[in-house]
Amino acid sequence: MSSLPYELIALDLDMTLLNPQLEISPRNRAAVRRCRDLGVKAVISSGRMHASTLAYQRALELDTPIISYNGALIKCDTTGEVLLHRRVDLEIAREIVALCEREGLHLNYYLDDTLYVREANRWAQLYAERCAVPFHAVGDLRKLTDRAPTKLLIFAEPERIAELNRRLAPVYGDRAYITPSFADYLEVMPLGVDKGQALAVVARHFGVPQEKTIAFGDALNDVPALRWAGLGVAMANAKPAVKDAADQIAPHHAEDGVAAVLEALFDLPAGS
Repeated sequence: MSSLPYELIALDLDMTLLNPQLEISPRNRAAVRRCRDLGVKAVISSGRMHASTLAYQRALELDTPIISYNGALIKCDTTGEVLLHRRVDLEIAREIVALCEREGLHLNYYLDDTLYVREANRWAQLYAERCAVPFHAVGDLRKLTDRAPTKLLIFAEPERIAELNRRLAPVYGDRAYITPSFADYLEVMPLGVDKGQALAVVARHFGVPQEKTIAFGDALNDVPALRWAGLGVAMANAKPAVKDAADQIAPHHAEDGVAAVLEALFDLPAGS
């Protein structure tokens, strides 16, 4: 039996591990690396595409599988091994593409870990800046709907996203997993895919019991992981529903909240 209090840590990126400048602070980086050195498996668990997580994986010097696309893809970058890859049902993808075309909504279409958009508008530019990934403007996205995407993401004003979530979640609830992540993102993923299911796959892969897992997060798409993990940690900046799902509240993501929790749990030097 391991003497470690926890053996597997799932780390959301945006608004959790990353500071407001979208960087891993020196203190957060040091805490995660120290846990790794103790023998803990640390994994990135993000709604981002796989390609958009790699700089952070390398900054943390991890060789673990990466949970991306909210759990639709689990892939180890160093070996290329894929533990899981689920895709959105092609009929649903076509319906969402048609909806966005009718209503003038910006849609990200993720196919083979490449980001496609209709046009290089302000939404595409903003997303590329946030996530440091290139996009490919292809005009009519319907030309891509002969192949099932890993994920779809509608990017719009927060009020519009809230309205779309209320409207689409009941329609697609039994055929897809629809969840807001950022206030201005509505994500459409394969049914049965979420960060909690993905964390369970990674835990089985490493032979780690559920009670020895930790999940950190701030957004509604993190709730399944917080509920599944032995210890679910919500950030101080998390939405109320996320805090309600958590076992513990960490300090704000701008205040090295991940490090503060890990230092206490693993008896690490504070503020290192």
